[in-house]
Amino acid sequence: MTLLACFVLGASVASSQEVLQGESTAGVAVMSSLELADWIDDQIATQQKAAGQESPPIVDDATFMRRVYLDLVGSIPSVPMVRDFLYSTATLKREDLIAQLMRDDVRPENYATRHAEHLARIWRRAMIPPNSPNPQMAAAFEPWLREQFIAKVGYDEIARSLVSPTVDTPPMQDATMRQAISPLQVYYQANGGTSVSSATAVTRYFLGVRIGCAQCHDHPFSSWKESDFWGMAAFFENSSRAGELPSIRDEGGVSHQAKVLWGEVNLDRDQSARDALADWMVSPNNPNFASTAVNRIWQYLCGRGIVDAVDDLDQVSDEERQVLDELGGMFAQSGFDIRWLIEGICNSKFYQRVSLSKELVHSDTVTLRPLKTLTPEQVFDSLEQALALPVGRIDNPPRYNGMRDAFVSRMDEAAGESPEDYRAGVLQALIVMNGKLTADAASLEKSRTLRATVEAPFMSTAEKIETLFLAAFTRLPRQDELDFLVGHIHSQPAEHRNQAYEEVFWGMLNSPEFVLSR
Repeated sequence: MTLLACFVLGASVASSQEVLQGESTAGVAVMSSLELADWIDDQIATQQKAAGQESPPIVDDATFMRRVYLDLVGSIPSVPMVRDFLYSTATLKREDLIAQLMRDDVRPENYATRHAEHLARIWRRAMIPPNSPNPQMAAAFEPWLREQFIAKVGYDEIARSLVSPTVDTPPMQDATMRQAISPLQVYYQANGGTSVSSATAVTRYFLGVRIGCAQCHDHPFSSWKESDFWGMAAFFENSSRAGELPSIRDEGGVSHQAKVLWGEVNLDRDQSARDALADWMVSPNNPNFASTAVNRIWQYLCGRGIVDAVDDLDQVSDEERQVLDELGGMFAQSGFDIRWLIEGICNSKFYQRVSLSKELVHSDTVTLRPLKTLTPEQVFDSLEQALALPVGRIDNPPRYNGMRDAFVSRMDEAAGESPEDYRAGVLQALIVMNGKLTADAASLEKSRTLRATVEAPFMSTAEKIETLFLAAFTRLPRQDELDFLVGHIHSQPAEHRNQAYEEVFWGMLNSPEFVLSR
């Protein structure tokens, strides 16, 4: 893998015309998002030139809009929004759209709130995967994450809240358990609720190390020993007093005192062991904490990590990690500002280049981005937007009536482990094709989008087809697509043309293009 293994992120922008210069808590200036995006692209160009590789082209406005809507608010845009953006002649309209989706909270769109809600879903999926011991508890965890993102809490403080039991974090009300429960409790119970499972979850997600393999024997692929695993697990025992490191007995009865994976913890006399663990973990000097966060954000937005081994940074050479660690240091310097990272990535040309199929993006090629699959929530919310069904967010009573939860639950049965993993393809297609939502899509009575389009007396057949493409794909049809579909509609008897439109729209919503981020 090349040294460039990725390069990302950026600083905050109030709008594209007002690029702010950030300042860390240490008083050191931080690059603006646009400055860092330029730096990213310079590094990529250097690497591609050295490899004799051509840069893929920048995507058109329609593809960019669909991509950034899905990534920042979790659904495709509406037809009027697409038309406004495509026909806008503003020079900085892409930069403005990124800033709007992340910061604007004016009703009725409430973009900033929707952005926070979407990030909470993405983080919850990574922190409490569907295959966790108690994944049903994720529903109680997501609202807390949402509040952290709305309040712009730093990534280090979010992590500290989930490691240290002494952090002053308001409890949540869990409807299932009918009691107040802390975010920390939810996180640990969802991941198994034991010292062993807690150590495994924390080291994997926050440090990029899958140390669970060393629970019963020395790790087969890295240098971790059983004593390293049990040393981390001991921190999650609740039997120690302030100023003392706890101990835990392994499965063979051997006692292990708490110790971190590298370096040492400095435990003050009046400090709990978990507080000391949190201090060590989120320290800017910790080589894995900030880098793992950067790698996860890059993987979500661009399909794969700066370093492919997102959960196995301990198996990556220092050379491969060099740029990643540098960017991790910049993230720490920014105050662990998550928006700073995301805004920088989205403003880079790398983020805005054409995606390639998985077969064309080799594992050692970090200067190309793969196609991404949508999460189950993105699929549902995009269907809801495309169809403008009566269950939508604009209606009362509240939306879904359990439909969304059932849809997501079914799709989770085969969800992939990364954005470029398409293991869910067959099941996903069956759910979408046979589900109630797409059945309603073929009904003029229930699909507002379809009815408004087909019954519009001022629109030609070609204009109706174009509108359905904008609703489903966030793009206009190619000329060959338009000619074929207009010919198909006109070949039908007048009394069957409405049904022909229904079939065309149904086919769009059940195509691979709808469930992929181009």
